[in-house]
Amino acid sequence: MAYYVDRNIKMTWWERLYIPEIIRGMIITSRHFFKNLFGFIPFFLGKKKEREIFTIYYPEETREYPVAYRGRPVLALNEEGRPNCVACGLCEIACPAYCIDIDPGANSGKQNEVERFPVEFTIDYAVCIFCGFCEEACPEEAIFMSNDCDISMLDRKKMKYNMEQLLMPVSELKDRIDFCRKMYGKWNY
Repeated sequence: MAYYVDRNIKMTWWERLYIPEIIRGMIITSRHFFKNLFGFIPFFLGKKKEREIFTIYYPEETREYPVAYRGRPVLALNEEGRPNCVACGLCEIACPAYCIDIDPGANSGKQNEVERFPVEFTIDYAVCIFCGFCEEACPEEAIFMSNDCDISMLDRKKMKYNMEQLLMPVSELKDRIDFCRKMYGKWNY
């Protein structure tokens, strides 16, 4: 059903000035300002008051991020101590920022050997836009968006992570893996 806006409504002169809305916004802003100002000063109330407005004093305080949060991409390290990645390159192709670089290794053709594996896997977080396309494109459940967002550095060269820095055990990614299977399972599986 389409909704149509009637643009022929005539506003009064007072409504066109937006003065009532500006005054209402200033009242709300002032109320929040003074509530926070006097709420943290103990001698106004005789005791320390709990916070009225939700503010996190980062990095002293941190919060728990939701499962759907897209932090930095990491590689899943399975129980055998190897990455799940088979160096197919789909995450590298799906990345709109071109920040993923994979150097695939070839197996020797032995029977019990892993199919393929990455010799080098790097992600440049200075370029990454944290879109999650790499996670969606991966058929092996090897790359996931973690809840880690502390990657700020002063040197851009240090923001290029290699495979050792990207590896994270599957046990730490359990909630995200379950979320991805539920979310992307509608289309992929």
